[in-house]
Amino acid sequence: MQNLIITSPELVELTGYSRAADQVSCLRSHGIFYVEGKDGRIRTTWYHINHPASHRNNNNNDGFNLEALT
Repeated sequence: MQNLIITSPELVELTGYSRAADQVSCLRSHGIFYVEGKDGRIRTTWYHINHPASHRNNNNNDGFNLEALT
């Protein structure tokens, strides 16, 4: 279910807004990834709703200690 795209009515219910610009503002303020289609409609997935970027572990620890170079 997490990769399912949220429908337009679900997005309206979730954000409380029917205008795309308002939906974008709401999603952006909550750190939720979205895309805007050619038709201007906003799209996101349940995964992005349930795991906003602001709460993800974006640890880029690849094992390299660049601090040791100085």
